[in-house]
Amino acid sequence: MDLFAREQQIYEAVIAELKGADKDTVFDFCKYKRIVDEYGKLLKQFQQYRQITGESERKALFLPPEKLEVSISAHYDVLTGVFSKKYLQENMERVLGTMGRKNDILSLVKVDIDHFKNYNDIYGYTAGDECIRGVADTLKSCLFRAQDFVARYSGEEFMAILPHTPEEGSRLVAERMLEGVRNLKIPHLGNKGVGFVTVSIGLVASKRTPGELTIDDFFKSADQALAEAQSLGRNQYSFVELTDSAEDGK
Repeated sequence: MDLFAREQQIYEAVIAELKGADKDTVFDFCKYKRIVDEYGKLLKQFQQYRQITGESERKALFLPPEKLEVSISAHYDVLTGVFSKKYLQENMERVLGTMGRKNDILSLVKVDIDHFKNYNDIYGYTAGDECIRGVADTLKSCLFRAQDFVARYSGEEFMAILPHTPEEGSRLVAERMLEGVRNLKIPHLGNKGVGFVTVSIGLVASKRTPGELTIDDFFKSADQALAEAQSLGRNQYSFVELTDSAEDGK
């Protein structure tokens, strides 16, 4: 089972247990302990997966101030505070390396702010920067697991990496992102028919066997999925399943 789905399942079990209890009910400590133990095991798995994306962050803690500043500027986008494209590319290598050993699955989410050039033309570049920051914060808030992360890919484009996440999980994340940005209600007269800022999203999910599928394969497919969402009218997501050559030959 996907870790996010398992985490949700454990959370719902705890809530159900608490809702079913009242001051006159004998609390079932054994059952509660089993749930806590399960969650403890899940956290250990999260910690293992965090090693994929967190190594550079841990190393940064031991750098002298002058080198720490360089490290931060390399790994984080100055405007938004989310990860940089450089960090994205470095950690995609690590994630794909792990997938090669485990024949695991990876989802990639590419997000583009709809008609952003029009936004800058109407409201100016300072407002444009504020818009980008607001969208970045929202996208980041839509990721709940330690191993997931979002990076600024280019001007108004972002990329989210979801290790060990199948298609269903990536769709849930995309829906949260779409709804989150809509709920910002940032006025955008250049986004005709809507009137506020929205995003378009391209999704890719794939298993990977050793030696198959490169970062470029994932990125190109994400571009394809995003272009499809935009051609369908924007303010939505489109999904593409990426398969490697070994699977294509079956």
